[in-house]
Amino acid sequence: MWLKPIGLLILIGAIVGGFAIMHGPLGELWHPSELIVILGASLAAFFLAAPIPVVTRTFVMSLRYFQGDKANIKVYFELLGLLEELFKLSRAQGVLALDKHVSDPLSSNVFSRYPAVLKHKELREFVAECFAYVLMNPPKGHELNQMADKRISIWFRSASEVPKIVGKVGDWLPGFGIMAAIMGVILTMTTVGGPVEITAKFIGAALTGTFYGILFAFAVLGPFTHAMEVMLRQDKMLLEMAAAAIGAYSDGVSPNLAIEIGRQRVPPEYRDKLPNKDR
Repeated sequence: MWLKPIGLLILIGAIVGGFAIMHGPLGELWHPSELIVILGASLAAFFLAAPIPVVTRTFVMSLRYFQGDKANIKVYFELLGLLEELFKLSRAQGVLALDKHVSDPLSSNVFSRYPAVLKHKELREFVAECFAYVLMNPPKGHELNQMADKRISIWFRSASEVPKIVGKVGDWLPGFGIMAAIMGVILTMTTVGGPVEITAKFIGAALTGTFYGILFAFAVLGPFTHAMEVMLRQDKMLLEMAAAAIGAYSDGVSPNLAIEIGRQRVPPEYRDKLPNKDR
């Protein structure tokens, strides 16, 4: 979470500091009219290109971007703990004992012991849906795996529309910057024949449009788009881990073995940090 503010400070420091070292007047980088044209056109293009669900999901993921990653070692640890508790409850009291927990996870006293999973909406709902599938028609593991794989695939394709559209807007931003620059050049033409200093000032203002377009495209939306793609891949690995463990358990393996199968799906950077009962 702290890396993003540091990165933003480095970005601002590099641009402002570099321009200052060149003895450039910082005020010449600030032209609100150019920003209004570029950012307004970009926002309009986003609204015109994206359906309402994608717009909504984009704002949700933007908030998550600044809040920090959901897929961390705490989530993996709690997910394994939740699955193990649900497996053992099913083994001890029968699979129907899970019904009150998976039908309403938010009010479940089992889910409530794992707040990181409870706060992760996609993961919470996916775990509940997998167990609900088992409750409706106790399947073989491969049947559950097929259902889970299809569910993950549909979710991932839908969620991936967010970085796609944000990346598209990033591709368009240099063009909007050029558009703002052309508008500035048109305005500059009205000063021809007047003092050279005024004409030069208008040309400098016009060029900031191109600067803003390139800056927002490659230094803001480019990293942001990649960060969202990483977040989605991390969420997908969480869902796949849950699916592997639940599928193994529904196929008849013991709770401990099902948890170990899920553990093997944990990314290597987290797996070695998870407590291992066999050690």
